[in-house]
Amino acid sequence: MKRKLFVFAWLALVLEMLIYYWYQLPALNILSVDFWIFFLQSVGLVWLILSMFSSKGAFQKVTKISGRQRQVDTYQIKTSQLPAYLKWLGRIWVLLVLGLLGLGLINSRVFRAKDYAAVISVKDADFKADFPETDISKLALLDRASAEKIGDTYLGTIDKVSQFGISDDYRQITIGQQPFRVSPLEYKNFWKWLSNHQDGIGYYVKVNQTTGKAELAKLSKAMHYSDSEFLLNDTLRHLRLQYPTTIFGKPSFEVDDQGNPYYIATIYEPKFGLSSNDPIGAIVLDAVTGESKKYSLEDIPEWVDRVYSANNVISRVDDHYTYQNGFWNTIFSQTGVKNTTDNYNYISIGSDIYLYTGITSATADSSNLGFILVNMRTREITNYKLASATETAAQKSAEGEVQEKSYKATNPSLVKLADTAYYLVSLKDDAGLVKSYALVDAEDYQQVTVNNDIALLISQVTGTDASSLSGLTVTENGEVGEQTEVISGKVEALASQIIGGATIYYIESEGKIYKVKATEDSTDRLPFIKVGDHFSGQLDKKNYLKNFKVNPE
Repeated sequence: MKRKLFVFAWLALVLEMLIYYWYQLPALNILSVDFWIFFLQSVGLVWLILSMFSSKGAFQKVTKISGRQRQVDTYQIKTSQLPAYLKWLGRIWVLLVLGLLGLGLINSRVFRAKDYAAVISVKDADFKADFPETDISKLALLDRASAEKIGDTYLGTIDKVSQFGISDDYRQITIGQQPFRVSPLEYKNFWKWLSNHQDGIGYYVKVNQTTGKAELAKLSKAMHYSDSEFLLNDTLRHLRLQYPTTIFGKPSFEVDDQGNPYYIATIYEPKFGLSSNDPIGAIVLDAVTGESKKYSLEDIPEWVDRVYSANNVISRVDDHYTYQNGFWNTIFSQTGVKNTTDNYNYISIGSDIYLYTGITSATADSSNLGFILVNMRTREITNYKLASATETAAQKSAEGEVQEKSYKATNPSLVKLADTAYYLVSLKDDAGLVKSYALVDAEDYQQVTVNNDIALLISQVTGTDASSLSGLTVTENGEVGEQTEVISGKVEALASQIIGGATIYYIESEGKIYKVKATEDSTDRLPFIKVGDHFSGQLDKKNYLKNFKVNPE
């Protein structure tokens, strides 16, 4: 009987280790903390099993008498009864745990503060002289939540809509120097995957953050590797089996400039002992074929926008400005200590994505000393000096301008217009719909301008033409005009949402989706439009129907 229990215990141990590895997927690398957790847990269970079935009976039953004269049987390990090899194994296990804890302490910021501060280098520059003027035609107006609302409305246009959802990735990238948020479709659950995984995922959503135009992009070849896959085609599991010893992060979805889908997993290596992982490269996984390739930081393809995570960037910048004068300086005198502000956002410059955040002193309340701009592909960091308000102060100022409406401000975007720094803020109602926009002067945050139309807002503040944001073109004689074509058809599907304070209707007809913006000049029949109605209108380059008519005669 004891032999059977011994065999069963070992089988249970092997099963537990396999299950742990299958779900946790630790890198089999001595520089990985996850590996040591896996290893020490496994060794501890081995020691426990060997102790239980030791020939000397290290586990002994102890009978105690409770206060009411009841017998209580317990089991204790009598270490004195353990064989010598188990005693040594136990000691080695304890020494390993203590050694790892000691290694972590020695390599912590307490003892190596200046080393942490020196991991990155920061280039100083002047905001007004060196910060690039914002290209308003590439301005990311939609935040993540708004992009999700728009993207999710397109799910109903595909076959098997009940089988798929849209992933909540909505990762910001650039395609052709335009800011987009992209997200793949995903299987809704295991049973949906079981029914559809052989065909794969044939679509992803991309939302232009400048125009608000969304597209459900159809792939020429379906994806068979994604985060919503089960078994071996799950991206993280697939890469772990391909690279068992490589330390890498969670793969993230991107598309190249041709619209081909990939997952990017950043490769890490600890900077100090087992602590403070820092990127050293990336793995690029083809989501269609499952083929992958490792790249060093210098060789990563240029279309890859996000190699460094926001957490890594913010942590490194904080270390750089916090620990210049050592750890204890941050506790007592705090001389020269600076921090990043609570908020950050992304902006597109050229074909790259940049993270920006404010820099403030450790004792500051609502003022910035400048801004940090970080290239998310190369981690090139520039500090632009400019005394200004914090992002939080700008948000509160924008909300105060429309306090009677109780709008909430989104995280602001930093823009430079007419050589002046502004925070561009979207204002949302309680339903999370964008109702208005505000430009807050970064140097004087009490100067706030609000408008429901972003193009008019920018023109109002800067005196420059911003018609590119509203789909308008200016003719040589100064008149506003549009290139249009006449569209007519039958309403096959219908949806609506509020953007910028205006109701937008989405009409599907013959496989295409058109948008109609409700204005005071719209036909009175527009709110009552339904599936089966006929319509006509003039289509502009932003896919809006002008001079829209319902059931025209």
